Amino acid sequence: MSKILVTGATGFIGFHLCHRLLKEGYEVFGLIRNPQKDLPKGVNPLWGDLKGNLPELKGFDSVFHLAALTKAVRDEDYFRVNEKGTELLIKRLLEDDFSGKFIFLSSLSAQGPTTKNRPLREDDPPHPVSPYGLSKLKAEEKLQRYVSHFRVIILRPSIVYGPKDEYMLHFFKLIQKRFLPLLRDEQWLSLCYVEDLVEALLLCLKKEVKSGEVFLISDGQTYSLHQLADMVASILKVNYIKIRVPPVIARGIALLCEMVGRLKGKPMPFNLNKLSESLQEAWLCDISKAKKVLGFEPKYDLKEGLFLTINWYKAQGWL
Repeated sequence: MSKILVTGATGFIGFHLCHRLLKEGYEVFGLIRNPQKDLPKGVNPLWGDLKGNLPELKGFDSVFHLAALTKAVRDEDYFRVNEKGTELLIKRLLEDDFSGKFIFLSSLSAQGPTTKNRPLREDDPPHPVSPYGLSKLKAEEKLQRYVSHFRVIILRPSIVYGPKDEYMLHFFKLIQKRFLPLLRDEQWLSLCYVEDLVEALLLCLKKEVKSGEVFLISDGQTYSLHQLADMVASILKVNYIKIRVPPVIARGIALLCEMVGRLKGKPMPFNLNKLSESLQEAWLCDISKAKKVLGFEPKYDLKEGLFLTINWYKAQGWL
């Protein structure tokens, strides 16, 4: 039985990944720093964090590194956790003679935005527009230095949604309240249902792939923000209005949210970094390489994925 370490096991994607790994018979260990967060049943806890307080990590066949900071009060926090934390994990693994697969969950944010008719490919030069995206790119660069020490595989997923996700929940709640603030006349997106991303992660584990490879992951389709909102509204059975927010007002709101976040010591859902990402024309990726090399074939279209997600939210009382 292969012994697998998952960082970020209590998070949205980590939770789904652990369930799948357990279902397929792997022995799964989750790195956990908060005892109040529940690991999926059957996952063995390892107490530690990415600040340098890492336990002994001997004997692992593969590592899924999913732990990351996606919201922060200060920009430097992204680099402390996402870049430096990854480097500390690498060094700990090397100290414990790790030579297996290291599968790193990066982000399309590390690659950057694009235009409507130009989905990004893996060989396009990265140009992140947010500290989060840059911190993930820096973590990738750290990993690429170790491709001869252990097998490195990097995934850059698009926006991921599904049960347990709190990020897209804010969007769904706006539609439920019957309005949608817009920062652009239109924006174009790649999306990915969480179970499709988990499938891509498992393919990385099972396939023989050259160390250092990078794969973009989505459901392979292009959606407009209006199309996404209309589908959500249809499933929720509500009508909604679109409100165009001028950039100067949006910036003022973002600055106010940042001030409140700093006072509370808690990151807000909207800030200057989110504003920068929201003003981009498109976040699109081409998954041809993942299809060819990994054999990745998305199974969930947007309508089915949204239906499953919204029904889960309702069952939990989130919507």
